[in-house]
Amino acid sequence: MVGLRGLRVAFLAVAASLGTATADARDWFVAPDGVDGAAGTLVEPVATIAHAVGRTGAGDRVLLQRGGTYHALDLNTGSSISVAAYGNGARPVVTGSTRVNLSGTWGSNPSVRTGAVSQRVVACYVDGRFVRLARWPNVSSGFLRNDNDNEFDRIVDAELTTRPGVATGRWTGAQVRWRKWSWWWETRPIAQHSPVNTLELDPAGNVGINLADPGSGYFIDNDLDELDAPGEWHWQGGVLYLYPPVWADPGTMRVDVVTSTSTDLLVDHEAEPVGVRTSGTSFENIHFSRYYGTALAINRPATITDCTFSEIESTAIHFTWDSQPFTITRSVFRDVRNIAIRGWADLADPAGSLIERNLFLRIGHEPGYGGNGPWHAAGVIVGQATAAIVRLNRFVDTGYAGIILGSDGQTVEKNVFVRTMGTLNDGGAVYTNCNASVIRDNIILDTIGDLEYSHEWWPLGHGIWPEFLSDFHDTVITGNTIYGSNGHGIFLPNNFDCTVSDNVIVDNRRAALGLYVDADPNQGHVITGNTLVSVEPTRRIDRPENLSHWWLPPYAEPDPVALEYDAPGDYGSMSHTTFVAPTTVAGVIRKEPDGTLFNTLGEWTADASWASSTGSLISRSNATLLFNDTEGAAVMPVPPGTWTFPDGSATGATVSLQPFRSAVLVTTTAVPATPPYRSASGIDWRADTPVETYLGNDSLVFSDGFESGDTGMWATP
Repeated sequence: MVGLRGLRVAFLAVAASLGTATADARDWFVAPDGVDGAAGTLVEPVATIAHAVGRTGAGDRVLLQRGGTYHALDLNTGSSISVAAYGNGARPVVTGSTRVNLSGTWGSNPSVRTGAVSQRVVACYVDGRFVRLARWPNVSSGFLRNDNDNEFDRIVDAELTTRPGVATGRWTGAQVRWRKWSWWWETRPIAQHSPVNTLELDPAGNVGINLADPGSGYFIDNDLDELDAPGEWHWQGGVLYLYPPVWADPGTMRVDVVTSTSTDLLVDHEAEPVGVRTSGTSFENIHFSRYYGTALAINRPATITDCTFSEIESTAIHFTWDSQPFTITRSVFRDVRNIAIRGWADLADPAGSLIERNLFLRIGHEPGYGGNGPWHAAGVIVGQATAAIVRLNRFVDTGYAGIILGSDGQTVEKNVFVRTMGTLNDGGAVYTNCNASVIRDNIILDTIGDLEYSHEWWPLGHGIWPEFLSDFHDTVITGNTIYGSNGHGIFLPNNFDCTVSDNVIVDNRRAALGLYVDADPNQGHVITGNTLVSVEPTRRIDRPENLSHWWLPPYAEPDPVALEYDAPGDYGSMSHTTFVAPTTVAGVIRKEPDGTLFNTLGEWTADASWASSTGSLISRSNATLLFNDTEGAAVMPVPPGTWTFPDGSATGATVSLQPFRSAVLVTTTAVPATPPYRSASGIDWRADTPVETYLGNDSLVFSDGFESGDTGMWATP
């Protein structure tokens, strides 16, 4: 217990930290040991957020005690209030999950613990860690692959007959999670398992895009008979069955579940109750965790600051039609199964929405759990907004794109993208489906474009990709650094009147820059001041792939080049380009579709009327990359060895770099495989978890699913 003096000091500290309230505004305190109906003061707090919100007026503040957990589901906080934290400890957790007691055991396997849970369980956590629904094959055995071609509601697979004890009808009523095509998954109930090698799928789960090929990975779950490995669970008939993970003590483990009111396996996550809806409420220092649908829906302009969103089964933040302008800043999004931030807003509303200085960690990264169809498993989807800005964020390990832009006039700048496209293919770290977007000064590292368990397809994990399915135009791509894409660094097919300038693009699988035409060959771009680098041997991330039909034999994988373009095509103008390629590759520039290689500026400019040797040069050498991933100017040491700049000028002992800019150094000797590149921050961006917080707050760390080392803004004396 703190004394009255301590309480009074704490109260004054809270008021001072939160700012000056209006004359009639007041603070409502909420604590786990509070009592609804109490005065709602620091000394007599209420117990639930809903009760506090129901008593607020305009300008009031709802303050949640740190270290507490508060259940909120389908809660509307209204408008003109704010929700924040007080006291010591970790951020208060607002959750849709509930704690359950598993005191029974399963007769078929006494290691499996059981307990009553009336509603359908859709997610389970043991001691704060996510555990998967029981499946076949088990995670350690990977995925099955379908044999049939061009059938959209059926899986035929001889592997199904190898399951011990399999018989016709075994999996009727279970479900598959199917990587039906390169860039999306479908979760489909099994309507009928017959014959034994065939699964007839419920057509209601078809996303309506009729594409399917042999070799696509899938697994079967939602079947109690598949509960055979530690760390798996199943719910059936009001009972939760859990096989405790090897790292958990069955006698003391904490089990939390997220449930659904629907028993329909096809229920859309977004149709589920939203955790919290706001019509203008601001949130600060709140931890939203464990929701099946959307954790927080922004229905009017709001500010989200210093919050955490973790273990969300679908969407962390959904901005809606009337949400502009909103601000989401200094927040951490981690282990979101589908999308961190997405929405479609009214273009008639004011500009100025800002997504700035956040960390997106492991978003859409659990294979099969990211929702049905395209445009899932992404960091941020700006489906529609008025001149939104996405700036100074870090994206690490997204299943699909880091950012998708779906309407004109957005800005993406000074972000770091690491290992995007980690569980899907055919996209990019920044993927646009619009006109007049500005993509500048970003650092994009190691875009994967996963092909391990897709059908046999092309490696299309690009750094930046403005889509080609419409006549998109006027995109500005400038000052970006792109390394190690499993496709092109910048892929610019069927786009018009774009500006591509001052980008540094190194060690990409197909080419640093790819230019392609569709129906209209007159592209009209201005391409200038770029440094395009091929590397051999590559230092890209090595991943298992399923490419035997499309890419590898009988088709030979082409050498990486600095530039690849499709002829005939007039791409506008291209000048002041630095091409770097090692002497071990056959060509610097490749013309498709016949694969003609060019090794001199003269050969290239003679072939392409849009090409200019003005300010351009070719350096046949090996390269390394230095980049500044900090907000201040950096002076970086030159690595050991003999280095120059590509134009032959001396480097000196150090290289000076402005924020979010980079430099290429070249040598005639071999370049070590590690490090693949050098960062001014010193962060190892190839570590499993290279950072745990947003840019500018590197002191915060996580432990057991919640923050630690966070002393709180309003510590009680």
